[in-house]
Amino acid sequence: MLPEATPDLVVVGSGAAGLMAALSAAVAGAKVLILERSPLIGGTSAISGGQIWSPLNALMERAGAADDRDEALDYLSRVTLGAVGEERLSHYLDASPALLECLEAWTELRFFQIERPDYHPDFLGARDGRAFEPLPYDTTRLGEWRSRIRTSPLRGPATSRELRAGLNPDLLAERRARDVRTQGAGLVAGLVQACLDRGVAFESDIRITDLMLEGGAVRGCRTSEGHTIRSHSGVMLASGGFEWSDALKDAFLAPADRAPTSPPWNEGDGLLMGLRLGAGVAHMTEAWWTAAVQVPGEQWDGRPMTRNIVRELALPGSILVNDAGQRFVNEASSYHDLGKTFQHFDPGGYRHPNQAAWLIFDARFKRRYQIVNVAAAAPAPDWFRQADTLAELAANVGIAPGGLESTIRRFNAAARDGQDPEFRRGADRHGLAYGDPEHGPNPCLAPLTEPPFFAIPILHGNNGTKGGLTTDGQGRVVRFDGSVIAGLYACGNVAAGPMGPGYPGTGGSLGPAMTEAVVAGRAAATAAGMKAHA
Repeated sequence: MLPEATPDLVVVGSGAAGLMAALSAAVAGAKVLILERSPLIGGTSAISGGQIWSPLNALMERAGAADDRDEALDYLSRVTLGAVGEERLSHYLDASPALLECLEAWTELRFFQIERPDYHPDFLGARDGRAFEPLPYDTTRLGEWRSRIRTSPLRGPATSRELRAGLNPDLLAERRARDVRTQGAGLVAGLVQACLDRGVAFESDIRITDLMLEGGAVRGCRTSEGHTIRSHSGVMLASGGFEWSDALKDAFLAPADRAPTSPPWNEGDGLLMGLRLGAGVAHMTEAWWTAAVQVPGEQWDGRPMTRNIVRELALPGSILVNDAGQRFVNEASSYHDLGKTFQHFDPGGYRHPNQAAWLIFDARFKRRYQIVNVAAAAPAPDWFRQADTLAELAANVGIAPGGLESTIRRFNAAARDGQDPEFRRGADRHGLAYGDPEHGPNPCLAPLTEPPFFAIPILHGNNGTKGGLTTDGQGRVVRFDGSVIAGLYACGNVAAGPMGPGYPGTGGSLGPAMTEAVVAGRAAATAAGMKAHA
């Protein structure tokens, strides 16, 4: 149903950025309406790990390990490869401490510090503890709204810390019965409840395709069916990236698989609306890259589902190879940086040699670890290709046989001693965090010796695109000449965020998006003549 009264602010999209922007505006006194294209609220955030990278956060200080702004700036400058100006990074760092403060003040959500280093622990300015995650969230007060909020079919009601330590099955069953949510599902549920408490209205299954200009300013939007929705202060675009639009991917992303792990609704609607008004864009060739896998038959909302795959690549006894049978990356790298290596171009062969890739492992690895959705004790499914010899396996999947045998022979000789001279897998604390702490001498390395041998096809995936509309320090969309498009704001993956080509640590997408959403929501409310108050 379309609203009868005119809201102060319309927010297009209901992921964590959109929810945070709406909440920030509502706290400042604005009347807010959130419009969601899909039938369910929560977007990609709801199926994520819900982890938030936020430098200078209060949890670090409470733990007696306060962060340092100059060190954080040094670290971000290196991670973003100089593609993001110091002014933008500084603005983000200045706003970052307020995110946790706002979440704790405005919502019932509570958080724990993730005991992990930044993704590049050897870089100048790297720290531990810059990320946090929601504690389990009881959805009782949401009532019937629970069925309107997206959850992940791939994640149970356990935190990342509980998953690593092991969780009592009875407690898991109790949480499922009470609909206690964790990770991204818990984060979104808590934000939705806080928005409802502040009078934010929601409408789902409504696609916004155009913006309304009045007097040179955005004062509303139109649905795909031609209906008009007006607003007093403008529109906040938080509609996600363009990873499900073949046309936009062909225009901007590298020619590789580009398989999205998000639900299939992000087709660049907000980006296209902004472009039609002359908005500037940045980082359009970038995405939150990852290695990915598709399990036959799995779907998101009627479309093929893609899972990101991380820990299986770093556990001892597996390797990632291309069609020449060669390793091409430290498999324990951050999933974003690892995903970038699929784009490598070989000028000699004049091709992208890593577009076709496989995870290779042996029977010992299969017996010891869950692989994607297959439990260690379960029989290998048909989509696991297997053979008694490496040569036979290579021939079955189209890998150069001599290359695979040579690679594994060389890998095994060093792995027995816990070494990887070629890519240094398991040589830093980030990589070790993904390994098996019960395996030595290197938790990330073991030889592949026990037949049968297995191969799983690995895709060049992404968790969403991260290039988009350029914004100023208040979240207002700007043109290439720096002039502001009055009444138009953007946050989340529809906007060009402060991470540019980089990924600083776990939660490096949600943290910056939510931080800038707080600022943008407050600015939009102020533009409507509202007086901010906490």
